Order: sequence, then structure tokens, then C-alpha cells
Amino acid sequence: MNRLAFVIVICLTGCGSGNDVMSECYSTGQFLKQSTPSFQSYFMTVRLNELSRVDIYYQMPYTHLRFERTSDGFKGSYTIAFVLRDDAGTVVQTKEADRKIIVQTYDETVSLRSDFHFQSFLVPSGSYTVEMLATDHLSNLQYRQKKVFIAEDFASTAPSISSVLYLDTLIAENNGIALRPVLPSSLSILDESIGMFQEVYQLLPGDSIDIAVSYTRSSDQKSTVKDFGYLMPPYKISATEYCEPFDSLYYRHDSLVIATHQGSLQLFQFYPLPAIGGTHIVRHITIRRSGTEISKKYEENVFRRKKEYRTSLSYEEIIAAIRYIVREEEYDSLIAGAEHDRFRRIIRFWETHGGEERRLEFERRIKDANTIFTSCINGGQTAMGIVYIVCGMPDAVDCRASYNETWLYTIGDRVFTIPFRRENERTQNYELIPFSIRDNLWQYFVDRWRRK
Repeated sequence: MNRLAFVIVICLTGCGSGNDVMSECYSTGQFLKQSTPSFQSYFMTVRLNELSRVDIYYQMPYTHLRFERTSDGFKGSYTIAFVLRDDAGTVVQTKEADRKIIVQTYDETVSLRSDFHFQSFLVPSGSYTVEMLATDHLSNLQYRQKKVFIAEDFASTAPSISSVLYLDTLIAENNGIALRPVLPSSLSILDESIGMFQEVYQLLPGDSIDIAVSYTRSSDQKSTVKDFGYLMPPYKISATEYCEPFDSLYYRHDSLVIATHQGSLQLFQFYPLPAIGGTHIVRHITIRRSGTEISKKYEENVFRRKKEYRTSLSYEEIIAAIRYIVREEEYDSLIAGAEHDRFRRIIRFWETHGGEERRLEFERRIKDANTIFTSCINGGQTAMGIVYIVCGMPDAVDCRASYNETWLYTIGDRVFTIPFRRENERTQNYELIPFSIRDNLWQYFVDRWRRK
């Protein structure tokens, strides 16, 4: 059984033993997304005839599906099934969608393209759980996602507000305006701005609507001092150092709309794109009427990459990872000079340490780590990301309690452990427990990268 398959078995059957075991380890859940038809989803709740209409947008990357060659190009397909349950666990609705994808070239099947679609459910107000199961028809692999959402009470005569939908653009059509939504996880594809769409209901002429949008990010705590150990595990990467709190406000926009008619109002607004890196977006909307007010706040944590590096790596990402397998003088040489010289220096480094094939493998692992572990910083700069880049996929994963996870590696007839922990449930980033890795284990993996 290969490593990936073993990790998936651990993930599906639970990790570790005892009463304090998590149902699924964080990292195995992330690894699983790389080998299954995993998708991203986003929920929006709007009013329709005094009921809640819940729109579930989902996005299936082409790279998560298997394609077969046909006489006309390449074809892939999958089914996504939805099971909606109420608070008591009773099934209230089910739906199923068959999706077919046909492209002309192989390059399209491994591109950044995705299949984007949505399903709608009309439900009374209340709390619901929706289980979504995607099945790739060619591989028969499956990916399951479960989410809880609240269907708003829109039956009252009081003003009410839909949730937020993020937009790429608006498209004028003969029968009105069409929206082109974008999931928060895909902001890196946008060029200039991000749109936000909401509906407001049961308005009266003269009602005022205040909209406040703010962007905050973590204070820059990265030190320019070389405070890491060369050829050492990433002990000094802390989850709290970069990801908490979002305390630095760098954009705010307030607007006011006065209702001129009775009924509903649609709000289309566009704002600057968030900064590169992690941002906490807050949209606060308040309806005021004769001394009373109704207010709702919507929050989202997003991560945005530079658009030019959506398919490649920046020098900063490469050097942040390679510093763990080089000596101090080698690192100083790599960062010297202009950026275009640095890339050449990296290539020359690999010429004496395994060649082009090993360089490409190292950079592929950085890209994988970015995909698997990115939250408010690049995944390849987290403790788990660095360990994955240097050591590869663990042979097994064990997690106990809520904040501890151990990766296990087998070398010969010995099993070595690499333990991680996180400080609290608000962050997914784990830090490496200080001085927890045996020196010979880390050196074993470093030497595999450095050998000629």
C-alpha cells in the first residue's frame, strides 16, 4: 500500500484511539483533497415568497477529476448528490446533479479551470445540515463534505437581509443583469476588484441602509533577522506569529443608501481587491427606520496570491522552503544580488545537488504544500508545509484530543514521529513541538535532497 493510500485509510477510519480522539485528523483531511474529487462550496440565503432559498455554489477543479481521451478531445464527468437534514436529523430534501466536462486539449485538464455550478433549496427558517457527495465516474473516487447553515426567517414584516455573494463581474443581458459569482477561495483569479451582492427586503420609503466594509490583516511580525536554524526543523514557525490576530485595518469603505420605494432592494457594490496574503473581510449592514435598526455582520477569511504566481512559485516561496536544507553560507549566496540572479543561483545550487529533476520535485512539493496547508499565509511557509516539503507524505497520522497531531515515518524497521500542536480551535495552523524531532531523522531527509 502506498503512502497516500495508507493516509486515506487512517483518515476514513479515524485516528488514534481513546475517548479524546478526533473523528478526522486535520492533515489527513487536507491530503485527502489532493487525491479525490474534492470541491469548494459557498452558501447564500435569500428570500423567496416568505421562505428561505439557499443557493449552494460549488466549484470542482479539473485537476481533481480523471479525464479520458475521446475522438473530440478529453471527457470527464462526475455526480454530486445533496442530502438536506433538519435539526432532528430528518431528511427534508435530496438532489443530484450529473456534470459532464468536455475539453479539447490535455493542457486544459491540468489547468486552473473549474466546473462551477449551484443548487437551490427552498426551506422554512431553521438550522440545517447538508451533506454533499461527489463521485468521479472514471475513477469511482468520492469526496464528502458536510456543512451546517441557518435559513433566515423571512416571513416577518420587519426588514431583513440576505447573506453576501462575492462577484467577479456583472453582465448586462436582454432580460436583466446576470451575476458572475466567485468563491472566496478563488480571489486570486480576479484582476482589479471584488464585487459584493446582497438583497434587502420589506423596506419602506425613507429607510436608510448603512454598509460598512473593512479589510484587516495580521500585523507584520516577520523578523528580518535570520532566526531560523540552518539544516534544522522549522521549530520557530509559530501559528500565532502570522495568523492571529487580524488586527491591522488597511481598508474601510462606508456607504449609505436611502430606500425610495416599498419592497426589496438589490445592492451591487465593488471594492478593491484584498492585499496579497491573508485578509479578514467584514461587511456590516444596518437598516434604520424611525429610531429602530436591524443589523447583520458577515465575515470571511481569505487568502490571495499574486496573479502572476497562480501557476508558478515566487522567489520568496522557494527560498522560504529551501533554507531548511542549505547551510548558512549557501543561503547567503542564494539571496545575494537581484531577483533574476537569485533564480539562476537556485538552479546552479541544484546542478550540484541532484539536478533539474530534483529541483522540480522540490518545487512541486512547495506547490502541493501551498494547496494543502494555506490559510492566512502560504502553506509552504507553515510548520506542516515545511515538514511535508522536506520529509514528504507521512506513512500514517495519529491525532489525539483537539490540538495534537503526530506524523509517523517508517525507515527500515523503525518508526519515527513528528508531533505538531495548535494553540486553539480558531486556527488550523499547527506548530512543531520544540526539539521533538530526532536529529538523525531530519538529517536523513535533508541528505536525500542534498546528495549529488
